[in-house]
Amino acid sequence: MDGHLFIAQGDITQLAAHAIACSTSTGLAGKGSMFSSFRDNIPGFTEWFQGLGPGRAGRTHVGETFWMPLRPDARPHGVVAVVAAGRPASAEDKAATAARVAIDEAVARLRRDLKLEGRLLIALPAFRSGKGGDRDHQVRSARVQIAGARTALARHAGVDAAFIAYTPSLYRVFLEARRDLLGESSPAPSIPADLERALIGGECVLFAGAGLSRGAGLPDWDALIARMARELGLEAHEKLDHLDLAQWYREKFGRAGLARLIGEVFADPAFSPRPTLAHYLAMSLPANFVITTNYDDLLERTLSALKRYPVAVVAQEDIAGTGRADGVHVIKLHGDAACPDGVVLCRDDYDEFFERRPAMALLLEGLMLNRTFLFLGYGLRDPNFRQIFGRVGRMLRKAKRPAFATSFEPAGDAGPFVAEQWRRRGLELIGLPGATDEERERMLLIWLDRLADRVASATARLPLAPDAAVTGHLVRLRTLLLEVGEEVGGLCNRAGTGSLGEAEVGPVADILELLSNQGWRPTGPSASTLSGLWEGLATAADDDKLRRRMLVAALRFAEGSDEASRVRESLARLEVPGSGPPTEDLATEADPPGY
Repeated sequence: MDGHLFIAQGDITQLAAHAIACSTSTGLAGKGSMFSSFRDNIPGFTEWFQGLGPGRAGRTHVGETFWMPLRPDARPHGVVAVVAAGRPASAEDKAATAARVAIDEAVARLRRDLKLEGRLLIALPAFRSGKGGDRDHQVRSARVQIAGARTALARHAGVDAAFIAYTPSLYRVFLEARRDLLGESSPAPSIPADLERALIGGECVLFAGAGLSRGAGLPDWDALIARMARELGLEAHEKLDHLDLAQWYREKFGRAGLARLIGEVFADPAFSPRPTLAHYLAMSLPANFVITTNYDDLLERTLSALKRYPVAVVAQEDIAGTGRADGVHVIKLHGDAACPDGVVLCRDDYDEFFERRPAMALLLEGLMLNRTFLFLGYGLRDPNFRQIFGRVGRMLRKAKRPAFATSFEPAGDAGPFVAEQWRRRGLELIGLPGATDEERERMLLIWLDRLADRVASATARLPLAPDAAVTGHLVRLRTLLLEVGEEVGGLCNRAGTGSLGEAEVGPVADILELLSNQGWRPTGPSASTLSGLWEGLATAADDDKLRRRMLVAALRFAEGSDEASRVRESLARLEVPGSGPPTEDLATEADPPGY
């Protein structure tokens, strides 16, 4: 089997896979917790799905598939709806059947109808994870789905699959199931121990370059330069200094002309590329600071798809908010396409960057002295990388902290000399093998996948999940913690009635966080969702900082896209001065049954 089985977390409808799958029932009922996300993010999905029902509802069978073709020039190329719930039961496990047939149908359509010959990526949801499915048997369900996907991949050359789990606990369940079934393969290249420790300890800063966005279809630095050269009547080539070319463009067309170009290339609403699997894997790493020289908003959109709370840091005045611990700070060193007048692109901009933005420079220096940096998506010859690292390298030697960078550049016999040259400057290169850019990009995905798995496996293995196997002293401890969970759940449900005192809210939040991170969730047909408990507790917080922390937790544990949207609206209101506590719609009811 040459296919790789990835595990990632987030909203599957936002991912730039070749095809994505959704789950339904024999009655073709669109009641799953993710259906609203398909409705909102896949053009025409609602009308297409509703058109399946007349004359067919109730006469479908588990394992039947339906294909919705999308634009052939964008990703995803299509959606495959899989019947994964209902009666009669199939001879094979329903969840395993769903994973297997989803891959088979997607590959057949992409190869046969669209004539795609390259390597394919098929994205699968965590089938049957809602209240109408295997909710209380998630570990077993994940194992059979991985086994079913592996069976399908063995039949198809040049195909990878990725399970996209919507919640953190499901993500960890699928990781553990993959380790149990497939083992923990040693990736090439290896994962540096210092980098792994920094991520586990929350001491890593991600530095994301344009290479991370390449698979999304956005133009890279060379494509932008080529367009500027054409409009200047020049021919772009290696001997033409790119920074000088950008400078000439601004001098000829003015700042307004350069702003127009940046807006057209990176912020055109008619062209909205989706985050790649590399984005999903990288942004799932436990880093609260992400620095980028990219102008696009793919990092913020990825974090939103992962239900992490992005806080953009673009202007000097934004630096003051980086002390908050309730979100992921996306520091856009070179500006944002949404505000193209302030982008850094020309020779003068680079030369005067740190002088014009002293607060940004101080923030960068402070992080460099206290954190471990991981550069992703940069070429060693990239002017963005060289300009930043020219300043950073001196600090690295002073701080004596390691920094790491993935490298796509095949160095051949010169490889050891290049690695030693950068090591002396405080940077350890992680070379990604492969004969082509496509092979090296895939190796980056595999490496990120294993890195995320290793970091996640260093945390607890969800002993409070409903079907988690525990032995020895953990049995009694689990029973006691489940009783604590029921008590905490009741307190959260009643929090808005004034039953919790002001001094009790914080400690209850701490206990709920402990339980949430160990896989606990409310049980019973009328129980609130875990996200709903966090929302309810937020109504009792009288401090904006504490309330924001609880809503960010509610967002993280949301089990459906409607629930996540509701929490985002509450967070947005909280950012408006004087808006007061968002109590009017902090629902605690359970979501409708899903499939």
